[in-house]
Amino acid sequence: DGMVRVWGEKNQWVLTRMRELAHLYIDQDRHDEADQLLTKALEVARDELGNEHQHTVSLVNSLAVLRTKEGHWEEAERLFDEALEGRSDRLGDNHPMTLETKNDLALLYKEKGHYDKAEPLLLEAVEGRRLKLGDEHPHTLESLNNLIELYEAWGKPEKAAQWRAELRIVD
Repeated sequence: DGMVRVWGEKNQWVLTRMRELAHLYIDQDRHDEADQLLTKALEVARDELGNEHQHTVSLVNSLAVLRTKEGHWEEAERLFDEALEGRSDRLGDNHPMTLETKNDLALLYKEKGHYDKAEPLLLEAVEGRRLKLGDEHPHTLESLNNLIELYEAWGKPEKAAQWRAELRIVD
């Protein structure tokens, strides 16, 4: 509340801090508080910055992550589609933020049991993050672990083992 009083809720720095605080709340399973922050920040961002601005699109992606955690999969998918389109169009398919959305959307598909939709997104996220961030970057390792977990959930232990071997090479 203090930063909003000082800088105002329309400040981009404040919107970023609201998103970051919401992610902390998501990690703590404080979904109602995360929802309040993200909903307010997204409303302000859409009004002040427009739907295509990077801060707005980041808030859309964050709200999609929250909706996935809450099990509101249809809304999450709609939001991820909006974020992916905005990031791909503005930043390109292999930008780290676009790859983040692909990774996150793949996790939603995995939760829904749509493994065939999750696989290409995770493969793109792994390869793109390797290229842009390097093999040892935490985001690259995150996507690699997500891919392994996908293959385990999908009942493809040989593919999981293949990618697990890749993970050992990095370690």
